Order: sequence, then structure tokens, then C-alpha cells
Amino acid sequence: MPELQPGAVAAYLSRGLGASVAIRTLRQTFPGASRETWLVDAEVSGRPEGFVVRVDCPGGPGVPQDMKHEWKVYERLWNTEIPVAEPLWYADSIDFAEGRPHMVRRLVDGSTHIAGLTDQTDEGKRLRRAVVFEHVEKLAALHRMDWRAHGFGDFIDAPATPARSLRTEFDIWKKLWVAGRSEPFPLITEVLYWLEENLPTDTPMISLVKGNNGVGEEIWRGGKIVAMSDWELASLGDGALDLAFSQGTLALDNFGDAITHYEQCVGHEVSPHRLAFCMFWIMFKALCCLNVYMLGGWLRGNPRLNRPAFGLVSVKAYERRLAGCLGKDLVDAWREIAGDQVSTYARFGESRK
Repeated sequence: MPELQPGAVAAYLSRGLGASVAIRTLRQTFPGASRETWLVDAEVSGRPEGFVVRVDCPGGPGVPQDMKHEWKVYERLWNTEIPVAEPLWYADSIDFAEGRPHMVRRLVDGSTHIAGLTDQTDEGKRLRRAVVFEHVEKLAALHRMDWRAHGFGDFIDAPATPARSLRTEFDIWKKLWVAGRSEPFPLITEVLYWLEENLPTDTPMISLVKGNNGVGEEIWRGGKIVAMSDWELASLGDGALDLAFSQGTLALDNFGDAITHYEQCVGHEVSPHRLAFCMFWIMFKALCCLNVYMLGGWLRGNPRLNRPAFGLVSVKAYERRLAGCLGKDLVDAWREIAGDQVSTYARFGESRK
């Protein structure tokens, strides 16, 4: 796979910044499945500075949205109450990174790793609860934000009404799935009928939805999120989708307490039906990305073997889990499987009653 080389990156950043750049270290983060992310430790005219170069993979990204979509999210969030890294520029079809679309932003001092998070001590338990509350507070701030005032409606289609938020989401992703799936997947067709029959209509407001979020995605320092990263799946719709796609972060402590704290911060309740639907819907969206875009990228020339592994093997695991819930009450089905879901860091607490 083509890799960025320090000399080429130094020359490119020098042109973009209008200053002399010397690379001290250049490394790619992993797993980085949807896009490549390169961390640059550099000297700019003799001063230490850091940058992030985010590049589409050969064969395209692992998500439907293009790189410019993600760039526009950063551009509009910068200087709002939502913490993000400073976006510097976006480019494509130029003599850098084989012409692949890419963006450059400043590196934020912090880490995606939180020391002591998995410690089985009283202090570790307190830390996990603090991390969960900090995370849902940031999500609530995002979901309350006036996205119209910041121009998100200029490039993201919004649902016609809050009540149609999940219907709009459903229609968009079903269309992507049907157009790009690698095989018929009749069980997933039945799952989509089941989910469509259970579409919630009680979404209270249209929010900017981050998409992919959680520990491992955001930048932490001193127990606080100092930058929210990876906005490739950002959309306008139901904020409960972010609660469902926190990759186990909300399960670090009692899940019900996390949802209650979110409700207090955002100013409205999240019904069990809406939350359960979003939990299942995120499984389907993950399945769609893995098969249509991860496997599709491999077929279009991305040589990483994790792409067909995700796009074939992991998809079957999601298919089995979703198919096992067919015909059941949505909330009951979610409660049945919630105990089997394991956070990246700790097992789920009690499911919300």
C-alpha cells in the first residue's frame, strides 16, 4: 500500500504553511479502517508543531461520505463550543498522496488513551464514571447546538421534521445498502422490514449527529475531551444514534445512569423504544459500511486484508445477531442481547429499565 514519506510530507506542509517544515516523526494511526490518519511531529521555522494529515484510502473510504464532507464539519465546528482540532486546509486531485482527497489539521495535545481506565480499583471505577459523564455531556452539547446557525444545512440534508428523523435515516441507508451489497442477504432484508415496522416517531429535535464516537475516537487531556475527532459519519437527525454508536463507552459505568445524565444535559427524555431502535440500527449501519465500503474498497484496489475480513466475516456476525431478533418486541429484543454486548473496556452495566 502506498505510504506517505517524510520528505514528501515536509515539502507539502512547507508549501501549505509558507514556512520551512522539518519532520521529526511521521506515523500512521491504527486501525484507521475508514480513512488513513497520519500524525506529524515537526519543526516549523525551528518551532515544534504537530499536524494531522487525514487521507482517503486507496480504493476509497470505508464510509459513504466523501472527505470534503468531513472537512466541512471541522470547518464549521471550529470556534464553536464543540472542541475540535483547528482545520487548516483540504485538497484533492493534486500531486500529493497519489492525488487522494485529504485534509490537514493541527495536532491537539492529548491522547485517545486514558491511563487507568481499566484498573479494577475504586479509583478506576470513579474514573470510568467520570469518563462516561464527560462523554455524554459533550454529546448533549453537540445535540443542543444550533446547527442551522453554523451552516450545516448548507451541505447536509436535514429531515423535514423531527418526527421523520429516523425515517429519513432509514431511507438513506437502505438505498445505499441495496445499491452496493455484495450479495442478496435475504435475512437482512427481513431485518429491514422488522426495523421499518418499528420506526420511532418521537424524536424531539433534529441534531447534528457525530456518528462514530467514544473512547478511542476523541482526544482526552486531564479527564476532559479537548477535541472530538473522526466526523466521517456526521449527519442531521436523531442524537440517540450517537448514544448507540459510542462503541461501549457508555457501558464503562452503569448504562442507565449514563442515559439519565444525558437526558438531564440535553433537556429531553430518550424513550426505551427509540434507544432500542437506534441500537439495532447502528448494527445495520456497521454491517452496511463493512460490506459495501470496506469490502468494496478492497475490490477497488485497497490491499489491506482487514477489509475483506471485515466485509465478509464481521458482516456475518452482525447478520446472525440481527436475524435472531426478528419478530420480537424491539425493546425486549434489545434487553436480551444487551448483556452479551461487551465494551472495549468493560462489560455493560445494567440495561436501562
